[in-house]
Amino acid sequence: MFAEYFEDCAGAPDTTLDERLRANELELRRLMAERAVLVAVSEDRGVYTAEHRSMPAYLRATLNCSTPTTTRDRRLARVVTEYPAVGEALHAGHITVDHAHQIARLHTNPRTRPMVAVVAPVLAELAEHTSYDEFAERVTALIDDLDQDGAFDDLKDSIDGRRARVVEVGGEVAVTAVGGDPIQAAQMTAIFDAFVEAEYQRDIATRKALHGDDAAAHPLPRTASQRGFDALFAIFSAAYAAPDGQRLPDTVVNLLIDQDRAHDALATAGIILPNQQQIEVDEDGRIVDEEQLLGDLADALDDDPEAFLDRRCETANGTPVHQSVILRAMLTGHVRRVVVDSRGVIIDYGTKQRLFAGLARQAAMLLRRTCESPGCDMPATWSQVDHNLEWADGGRTDQENSTVQCGVHNRTKHRQRWRTRRDVRGRLYTIRADGTVILPVGERVPDLVPDDPIDIVRFRFEQLRKTA
Repeated sequence: MFAEYFEDCAGAPDTTLDERLRANELELRRLMAERAVLVAVSEDRGVYTAEHRSMPAYLRATLNCSTPTTTRDRRLARVVTEYPAVGEALHAGHITVDHAHQIARLHTNPRTRPMVAVVAPVLAELAEHTSYDEFAERVTALIDDLDQDGAFDDLKDSIDGRRARVVEVGGEVAVTAVGGDPIQAAQMTAIFDAFVEAEYQRDIATRKALHGDDAAAHPLPRTASQRGFDALFAIFSAAYAAPDGQRLPDTVVNLLIDQDRAHDALATAGIILPNQQQIEVDEDGRIVDEEQLLGDLADALDDDPEAFLDRRCETANGTPVHQSVILRAMLTGHVRRVVVDSRGVIIDYGTKQRLFAGLARQAAMLLRRTCESPGCDMPATWSQVDHNLEWADGGRTDQENSTVQCGVHNRTKHRQRWRTRRDVRGRLYTIRADGTVILPVGERVPDLVPDDPIDIVRFRFEQLRKTA
């Protein structure tokens, strides 16, 4: 039977394989939601007590599965049964099992569990229209927001446990370094990337000198791995050669923070006094009256469950940054603060500039960490910045009208005559030439913002009418 199915798939056209894979995934999500319900009801009823000491033992014996699988099954069971919006979304196939497990992280944390019921519907909607990696980052940021004490302990452990070694092993060098805080990590990464780029440009120049106009047809002298090693050696050499009292050229680290978080960081340190009150911080940077801060955030989420969607405080790589680190960054000159509004708009160059370059390019890439084509994980720093609405058609060269895509997908977009449009939350979607939206299996077509000026005006009037 299986051999026949394999042969049938091997001879099927691409469209059939795509349809079967999508149908298979939807069926898997439905079955996992039903499995979660079975596990939850069985555990609540104590079915396992007849022959086993615990529910994990019962699952291992009955399903012949591993302990990690039983743990995941029980976590999923709690989430889909206690938060109906999540269970319904999974059963209908609108979210993946992996997305549901991310929501389970909030449930397993006792500090964040009370808020899950409030934000669960928002999380289910966000999971449907967000890639797994981005969703996991948003959940991590929400956990850090709601569990500042735990986030601070993790940060303190990373800082106190920082260590690095450079040793010779069998005539070869071995370098290890772990710990520190997110900004130090971003700074060190930026320095390393700058030196790697310098080595890359050196290889380009060498190849040009050797082969002239035919240089592009020849490989570079070194591999990417070799350039990385040589860049690290160049960092050591440059630091050792720098005279006392002089510093190596600064690199810029971008810290993305919304206006409310910037205000909160200053208020927490007592630099500004919101509502005539001051939140105290002890000598280690720990919030003295943390319950007040968490209570304020909980109240805000209770009033507006979507409030956390506009909150962000992270490095350009998406790493959440603790409030105490925000303050240090805001009071030093080592970090460029990029304060974004609720729409995430950073900079606007209007229609005077044809190409994304300089600050326009940097701004367009700050809120994207990878190519925006669905499923592509090419880093944004290696990608190209193009217009959603073409410049020739009146599209502006600004962050809101930008799309970051790798060279392959940028060329494919123009070759296939694909368009890109954003939904009401600013998420980018690709539209084929026939008008269909490229979506992962299970995701429903969102409310897309029109790109025709007349339609935009009508759309905004409609939005105002709905909120009036």
